[in-house]
Amino acid sequence: MRNLVLMTFLVAPAALAAPRIDNLVVKPNPAAFAGGKAPEVEVTVSVKRGQFDSGGCEAALDLGDGSRPRTVEFGVATAKTIRYVYKKDGTYKVTAKGAGSTACEGMREATLTVKGAPAPAKKAEPKKKPEPKKKKPEPKKKGAEAPSS
Repeated sequence: MRNLVLMTFLVAPAALAAPRIDNLVVKPNPAAFAGGKAPEVEVTVSVKRGQFDSGGCEAALDLGDGSRPRTVEFGVATAKTIRYVYKKDGTYKVTAKGAGSTACEGMREATLTVKGAPAPAKKAEPKKKPEPKKKKPEPKKKGAEAPSS
């Protein structure tokens, strides 16, 4: 009986623990623009559950580009995938961490490289209006004297 009580104290916390963020995968990586079109990537977050765990949890997914974090809810699922379009070249740090009232445990990070964005179009400079031609000063006439009084 004593062993059963001791085992209950050792196993119960593990069984009641929230699912743990296990993996974060971003595909394709690197992602590249094609035909001037921004790349769409798939971000997959997976959780690992204890043997008797069937509860859900929530994670915040930060895509690293300044957009607002996305909430990923895990009911009984062990993995969730979202699709996202990156509009600029760069190296992004994608992060998944537990958040919300039923937060998943842990955190994972992945680095994503996006390349091949078309160069921004140059703005055409407005045509300058030609400056009006200046009148040439009339030359002084020689030999013209002031009238004498």
